Amino acid sequence: MREVVARAPGKVILFGEHAVNRGQAALSAAVGMYCECVVGVGSGGGVATVSGGRVARVGVAEVLAAGAVVDGMLASGDFGGVRAIARADFFAPQKYVLSKAMSGCVVEGLRLKWSSDVPANSGLGSGGSAFVAMVGAVAGLLCPGMGLGERAAAGHLGDVVAHGGIASALDTQTSLLGGVIRFTGSGLAEAVEVAGGLRLVVAHCGMAAATGEVNGRVREWLAMDEAARLPLIRTVGALTRAAVPALRRGDWAEVGRLMLLNQLVLDRIGVNTVETGRLVEVALRAGAAGAKVSGSGGGGIVVAIAETEGDAERVEEALRRVAPMVIRPEVAVGGVAVEVRR
Repeated sequence: MREVVARAPGKVILFGEHAVNRGQAALSAAVGMYCECVVGVGSGGGVATVSGGRVARVGVAEVLAAGAVVDGMLASGDFGGVRAIARADFFAPQKYVLSKAMSGCVVEGLRLKWSSDVPANSGLGSGGSAFVAMVGAVAGLLCPGMGLGERAAAGHLGDVVAHGGIASALDTQTSLLGGVIRFTGSGLAEAVEVAGGLRLVVAHCGMAAATGEVNGRVREWLAMDEAARLPLIRTVGALTRAAVPALRRGDWAEVGRLMLLNQLVLDRIGVNTVETGRLVEVALRAGAAGAKVSGSGGGGIVVAIAETEGDAERVEEALRRVAPMVIRPEVAVGGVAVEVRR
């Protein structure tokens, strides 16, 4: 039996989380942590899915009909209903992708199996990498004519469900395209040229927060006083624009300063926590040029930037004393890779 395996990287958001859902650009980088999806077609009916200790087999008709319920909720603005579906069925986002964007690829006996070293609910793009890997593997096996834009759109649908009805395509496009990208909210992201020597230290605070729940709180926060709070969102867009030339020329001190300003806005929005705030302070005290929450917030990760290798080592050492997980990831890695196995 022929199998296709796709391997997609995780990501860190450098600038623009939450603002990217509201008309502003964002910058993110693919990092060397990966989700792998293996797809094959065997005997038996339905579609079989395996991820970690979770196993499910559902009928093809059920998979193809799965999109209608979610579509109705999205059309009516029932984001709570979307979150409830995602909580009740771990594979609901995958079913939505298959039903909406890859229905022609769904056949009896389709089998999908994931493995990942991207921590879930951490801000590192675990869901986005899983959806991009799935789309790459299924398309490689059954829909080889699927173009890059189609694959980008398909992967994004998974995050829409996983994140409770509102999600930018930033995570999935970073995993798909790799490198450092600037995403404006529509179409394909553009590659951002980055000087050599971009040094990032990533620390996990030990808390996990569901992106869909955090997105819901931000939506409510903005709606309470949009006239006063929307300028904060626009400020994030301005910081993103200013960061592009600084990344290009390798001005890590300036990038760090802009990251700190982005962090102040995230704190005002309410997605910072005592735990992530402490990690930012520790990183700065150890010599980081800047540090901020990365991802939806409410828990998860902080990313710090260092001007020199020595600074990066000191920041890493300091964070290891207070954080349960600290990594120095390879930054700006390539996007999804697809391999045929026979």
